[in-house]
Amino acid sequence: MLSENSIILYMKNPDPIFYGMMDDLVIQCLKKENVKIIVTDLEELSVIIGREFIFLRNGEQIQFDAFLGYGYMAPKHYMDYMYFNFAAFSAGKTTLYSPQTEHILQNKLLQYAKFSEGQVPFPRCSASFSVQQFKKNLSQFENKAIMKEVVGYEGTGVKLSSNKIQSTEIFCKSLWNGEQAIIQDFVGDSVGRSIRVLVIGGKAVSVTEFQDNIDFKSNGYSDDFKIESKMDSKKKEEYFRLAEKASLAIDPNLTIGGVDIIDSEKNGLVVLEINQWPEITFSEDVTGLPLFEIFGQEFIRKIQQKNQVRL
Repeated sequence: MLSENSIILYMKNPDPIFYGMMDDLVIQCLKKENVKIIVTDLEELSVIIGREFIFLRNGEQIQFDAFLGYGYMAPKHYMDYMYFNFAAFSAGKTTLYSPQTEHILQNKLLQYAKFSEGQVPFPRCSASFSVQQFKKNLSQFENKAIMKEVVGYEGTGVKLSSNKIQSTEIFCKSLWNGEQAIIQDFVGDSVGRSIRVLVIGGKAVSVTEFQDNIDFKSNGYSDDFKIESKMDSKKKEEYFRLAEKASLAIDPNLTIGGVDIIDSEKNGLVVLEINQWPEITFSEDVTGLPLFEIFGQEFIRKIQQKNQVRL
């Protein structure tokens, strides 16, 4: 338990499109601990940086030990959140992730670079920075391939290309819009299916399977989408080990991450990505595990660890 004087500044998601109930559920799990929570909106926050950090809410200085916000945001809101989060981290406050970890989690290309460094299996990809170089690298990939923007969530910016002309068109459109797209090997024997392992504090705690019989992506946007618990699967420990290895490649003490894995007969287990702000309710519902509680306890543990270092 925390000292009664410990304070968490919780920023409500300014764009709760995909995370409508998450703020309330996270706040609820934190309130079960002996901690004071200040719930605020992004628009109410500001910071003055000089010889010291002065954090303000509606123009009045506030004191807090930890800063937390949860869920994907519109680009401008996310950038504002990152500025405040970076300042909080630099001032010695506990945050969900370090700025470096958050930067990597936001970018699929950076994740793949870390996976390669850590020898984590993932579908091979290529990043090019001009149309000319993209066309030259196309010969290294099959006609059918995945095209994805390096920054995106909930499957946005991910397309299945049927041929190399289409892949080039997708790349050119991304380039025109000032976005970076990559081409990636298509794992054809696991269409619409993926394994989701929830990792909290660097340890795997649950595993589910996302299934979609309509869309090649398994992110829940079709009418034929379902989630099943895989906690009784014979391969649970394999899923757990790979998810923990992937998390370790990015941060040895990853606070939370949703590790998406493809279970392919041809390619074996490969990691697609780690979701920075995984949706917790679906996994909790189908597994029956107290995942929000586990997450809350892990964030509290981080605050305690930070306080002990100060002492």
